[in-house]
Amino acid sequence: MSLIQLQAGLQSIYELDIEHNIENFVLTNKSIADHFCQLNSNLNTREKLLVHQDEEGLNLSLYLEKDLLEYYLDSDPLSNLGGHNIQEFCIVLEGISHFLYLVWNASYDRSVTLLEMELQAEIDKFVMLLDCLERQSIHSATRQISKLLFEKNVYHTDLSGEELQRYVYATKYARQYCQRLEDHYLEQKDKKGLLSELRKFYRLTKPGKLDRINQRH
Repeated sequence: MSLIQLQAGLQSIYELDIEHNIENFVLTNKSIADHFCQLNSNLNTREKLLVHQDEEGLNLSLYLEKDLLEYYLDSDPLSNLGGHNIQEFCIVLEGISHFLYLVWNASYDRSVTLLEMELQAEIDKFVMLLDCLERQSIHSATRQISKLLFEKNVYHTDLSGEELQRYVYATKYARQYCQRLEDHYLEQKDKKGLLSELRKFYRLTKPGKLDRINQRH
């Protein structure tokens, strides 16, 4: 599964009209990424969306650790997703999710918060893991995906208090929303309804998303 295939999968699910090719924005040189990283003096992560905004517009690069990217491409999770490559799949997917969400919102002159980006990335992981398993004719792993993504999370020790809180809340809200998807659409095998809900949710503002998550019905 190439990066553009993963991008195309997300764009198809959410009906996003984005012409930028993610492969043109990928950076694997850690020294260069360290230089441009605004939040930390050293890049202690395998994936990071680097963002710089000035008067001329938005400048983006997606840093992916070289070994991570090579393993992801070689292991082909689209046709062979399993315990040996699911972690790498999720890390790469998170970066592409951040990229698409920021670009799509920027195209409508909408600002986004880091919490929104992390929340959407967690939902994207859930949805794309289901999609990959469906492609492989595995239809009974929904609960296992939920446990993998939302239970027993281990966070990076270098996170600040604010960053840790953001990740915890993103996981909490994503778990609530994905449980809603399971109850209302997946158990009913209502794929059309699922896609409609996902597309509406994607386009909501942060307050709208949180209101949607907290609805009981």
